Amino acid sequence: MQTILSTEQVEEWERFAYWREMICDVFVQLDASQLSRQRFAGRIATGSLEDIQISELSADPQHVVRSKRQIAKSREDYFLVSLQTAGQSYTEQDQREARLRPGDFVLYDSTRPYVLHFEQPFQQIVFRFPRSLLLARCGQAERMTSVRIPGTQHPVSALVSTLLRTVASSYLYLDSITRVRVVESTLDLLTTSLSTVTGVKLNESNSMANVHRVGARAFISAHLSDPDLTPSLVAASQGISTRYLHKLFEAEGQSVAAFIRNRRLEQCRRDLADRKQIQRTVTDIAFQWGFNDVAHFSRIFKHRFGVSPTEYRNAALNTSREEKRSKKTTE
Repeated sequence: MQTILSTEQVEEWERFAYWREMICDVFVQLDASQLSRQRFAGRIATGSLEDIQISELSADPQHVVRSKRQIAKSREDYFLVSLQTAGQSYTEQDQREARLRPGDFVLYDSTRPYVLHFEQPFQQIVFRFPRSLLLARCGQAERMTSVRIPGTQHPVSALVSTLLRTVASSYLYLDSITRVRVVESTLDLLTTSLSTVTGVKLNESNSMANVHRVGARAFISAHLSDPDLTPSLVAASQGISTRYLHKLFEAEGQSVAAFIRNRRLEQCRRDLADRKQIQRTVTDIAFQWGFNDVAHFSRIFKHRFGVSPTEYRNAALNTSREEKRSKKTTE
């Protein structure tokens, strides 16, 4: 499922303020300023591929800052990758500067200040994911930030540039097992391209550990609806011990149980926002994805997303209705 956010939804005089709220909600807490007094326009289409949030955005010139003040009042712990698809941009972090042209991409870290600058109207695809996923592959990933990774000139980075664009255009149509494998492959190739250009060494990889990790994630995704899904069952599916399975997931910064819980919550959130499932109750949706205690589900959903399942559903469906009404008016 993909959510569309656009400044066309609000009055002209409040569009940049609305845009600033949009980018804070979708990415991380940011300060932003408009570079032109002309009418501002911006649009974001955002969705998720397992742990990776994928957002396609187009907007008018602006200056964006992730400041120490914003970092201090938030707990956001992400790496982000911006792939330039039209126009140009400038990124600064850790005293490094990167100037991007179409096809180029760059890594930046939400836990330290950074600057994004756009002198012209632009288009980008932004991938946001937990820092642990990249740190598991490269313990010195912080040294890769704000380095331009060219979309041409180098065979590996050119391959990854094309891959990122392809993933963004096709992830909505992948089945659950394929989604897991695409995430793992994309992160592996992304890390390889970052290492190739920056010279930062990757962690010594254990190929069998990676095979088991990918297999375990795929098994979990395929059996999310089973309320009896446990770490021991996952371990048995891969022919490994439960203790070893826990070690594999700890390398990515989370427990097996947390991974299963978060997967289920994401599936519930998707279904709650789906107008085609409006006749189903919150309980039906929760039970479909392996939860068996409604009160517990409501508590952990609110803890994860900041609102109750019912509040989230009402807000998502109201937004969908407004977009549909706005589209009809335009037509």
